[in-house]
Amino acid sequence: MDVDTVSAKVLGTGAIILGLVFVVTSVVRLWRPDADVLLVVLNAALGVLLLVVGVRLWRRALRGRQRRDDR
Repeated sequence: MDVDTVSAKVLGTGAIILGLVFVVTSVVRLWRPDADVLLVVLNAALGVLLLVVGVRLWRRALRGRQRRDDR
């Protein structure tokens, strides 16, 4: 299944934004005195996963555009 360039950029941007939100909320939760460590770790892991997916989608979109320009 191939994702077109615009869809990859939109989904990638959404994943990057959500990833940043999850990572930032994990850091904020660490500063609380009653921090639940498991929740912080899972939240941070989800944030990092979303960041990676967002970056990969953007790279795919840029590569797809370059291939079309080369034709």
